[in-house]
Amino acid sequence: MGKLPNSLSIAIWLVGSLWIVGYIAYLGDAPGEIVLATFVMGLVAGAIELAAAKSR
Repeated sequence: MGKLPNSLSIAIWLVGSLWIVGYIAYLGDAPGEIVLATFVMGLVAGAIELAAAKSR
């Protein structure tokens, strides 16, 4: 398996950290809008990176 491009590595860390923050917020009984927003931001960031990787 080859090395991941730097942008993809950064995107994976970004999405993963956003989902961890969302999960911690969920466990801490944060408002649902905040939890949902972190998951949506992670999905959007991942989709943008996937689209960028496919266009190269």
